Amino acid sequence: MNAGPAEPLVELTGIEKSFGGVRALRGASFSINPGEIHALLGENGAGKSTLVKILAGFHSPDAGLISYAGHDFDALTLSESSSLGIRIIYQQLSIIDHLSVSQNLVLGREHHRYGVLDPRSERRAAQAALERLGVSLDLARPAGSLRVAEKQLIEIARAFAGGEVRLILMDEPTSSLGDREVERLFNLVRALRDEGIAVVYISHKLEEVFEIADRVTVLRDGETIATVETATSTPDQLIEMMVGRRLGHRIHRIPQAREAVVLEVDDVWTATGLEAISFKLHEGEVLGIYGLLGSGRTELAHALFGADPILRGRMRLRGHPLRVASPIDAMAQGIGLVPEERVHAAFPLLSIRENMTAASIDKISRRGWLLPARERGLVQHLIDALRVRTPTAEEPLGRLSGGNQQKVIVGRWLLRGSSVLILDDPTAGIDVGAKDELYTLIGDMVAKGTSILMSSSELPELLVLADRMLVLHEGRLVGILSGDELTQRDVLRLAMGGQSRANGADTRRAEPAIPTPFGADAQ
Repeated sequence: MNAGPAEPLVELTGIEKSFGGVRALRGASFSINPGEIHALLGENGAGKSTLVKILAGFHSPDAGLISYAGHDFDALTLSESSSLGIRIIYQQLSIIDHLSVSQNLVLGREHHRYGVLDPRSERRAAQAALERLGVSLDLARPAGSLRVAEKQLIEIARAFAGGEVRLILMDEPTSSLGDREVERLFNLVRALRDEGIAVVYISHKLEEVFEIADRVTVLRDGETIATVETATSTPDQLIEMMVGRRLGHRIHRIPQAREAVVLEVDDVWTATGLEAISFKLHEGEVLGIYGLLGSGRTELAHALFGADPILRGRMRLRGHPLRVASPIDAMAQGIGLVPEERVHAAFPLLSIRENMTAASIDKISRRGWLLPARERGLVQHLIDALRVRTPTAEEPLGRLSGGNQQKVIVGRWLLRGSSVLILDDPTAGIDVGAKDELYTLIGDMVAKGTSILMSSSELPELLVLADRMLVLHEGRLVGILSGDELTQRDVLRLAMGGQSRANGADTRRAEPAIPTPFGADAQ
């Protein structure tokens, strides 16, 4: 790999930043050269996102110095950062659903002619940005109709939609992408490096860091721990620097599945494109869901939680007919969902306490009166168990890092005591230490009889956690794998449309009769 010239493009020295009572950065320092891919690693709350937002002009540091291309700044504004050729791809999607793909791509850099918006020029710029990424999308399509992965691609392409680019800051850019999209992005990043453009790359996926980065800077608790060459480092060395401890049990648990069937799904068709989905979920089982982009993983999670309409089919919960016309129905039946998009579950302006108890008012009240002491005790227990980094349970959720927000949402359903928990890519954006803790929680939950449906974009994670695996392809269940069949080769073969040799999965493409209202045939 080419680490570029010795003279840095950027140097951050002694950067301090606090938010209320939380010190996000404690004298952090970091530098990047032109034509270098430099990874930032650290647990959630380590200060990675805060550091790149300071470079992007989104935050001003409380202390420290920013040197950029030989010029010193106490702070950068958003407009200054943009004019210097700095672009940022945020971890959390900033797509505006009611605007078109084209309008989202040029948002903030709209094209004008004689003081009037110039849609034709904007479409040319938007198309060029998509082509640079190798993506084809309908520019006139409303962004709200896109899948999460497609929205992520728009976020990435937006960086190239106008002006000179010298430095790109990528905060978890692959969190919602499939393998093919990740490969395409990596090819682009390498091409940028060859053009002399610097890239700061934040990811919790160590395999990505070792594949793409020249150097790595590790942050812990807002401080710089070390900067090392990727080629001379190992994953275990970086993990120890990140967490300050050895992880005792990386993705390992004892299967807890029982014979009893908790949830039975029979020939379910949905308005979102799922066809003839049938499977059984056992008590204490982790049933994995895997598929490539557009396979229907998230659509299945939403349908089972009542968030998307079911056109036809039957479901049974512990042998009794189950009808979920809305999330309220699902919650009443003991079904919980941690969604792929955190924005659909988080209330950023409310406190951690209010977010955790949002689905469990009945557990913290008596005869219509809240019990504050009981509420505080339950919430604090979960904050400690999940290692949520916060000075107090009253901190607004929006002030936490993405991974800590995810922990709070998982805690909501732990407090609820859901017997069936649907986890839709729950470790996306979570660091290795938090993942280790989440895996432990999953093991504890299934040991107590909770049944878990878990999808993930990380196949190795599912292969170790799951007792069995549902494999989806273009909205259809093409395989249910277990035992010796549960291998990366077999899962990927099915996910890519290969011939099924599933255990009990009916892959015949029968056309549905005229759809009947869901649940009508179960009454």
